Amino acid sequence: MKNSSSTTKVVGALVLGAAAGAALGVLFAPKKGSETRKDIADNAKKMSKNVKNKFKGQVDELKNQVAKAEKFLEDNVSSAKNSVEDKVTNAKSNFEHKIGNVVDAAKS
Repeated sequence: MKNSSSTTKVVGALVLGAAAGAALGVLFAPKKGSETRKDIADNAKKMSKNVKNKFKGQVDELKNQVAKAEKFLEDNVSSAKNSVEDKVTNAKSNFEHKIGNVVDAAKS
């Protein structure tokens, strides 16, 4: 989670920096209003696309981590299940052996 938080902060800082740079560039550019509005729209589209790409990358990374966690859990649950089954089988065998000893002793 710490990595995700720092990544979010970095992405946020990049977006704010890009927005501030675009705003200052537009304010000090000697252009007509229609050109300025077009530039603002173009820059907004570029920033939106960049943010979408950054978040898509984060989502993909999260999906990979979830898949790894699922695999880890699947492997460990299977291993634990096999271990428990082996212990139950051994306990059952030991119990049957002891019952057999008791029955033999009772017959003698």
